[in-house]
Amino acid sequence: MPMYEFGCPKCGVVITELCKMGEKGERLVCSKCGHIGLTRHISGFSSPGISGGTGGGSCSPGCSGNCAGCH
Repeated sequence: MPMYEFGCPKCGVVITELCKMGEKGERLVCSKCGHIGLTRHISGFSSPGISGGTGGGSCSPGCSGNCAGCH
């Protein structure tokens, strides 16, 4: 199951939840104010082997970060 970030439209708190794929948050309850119906946020992710998009990990020195030219 993926981790999603949800925000409360009432108090603004952001929480991270382990949810089923595609969870939208309409039944989730805010842990701070009790509001029902949180909004899913887009959150960042990391990819092993890529170091900040400048190459790294198993990439060759000339890699631009997308590994299309080095793998």
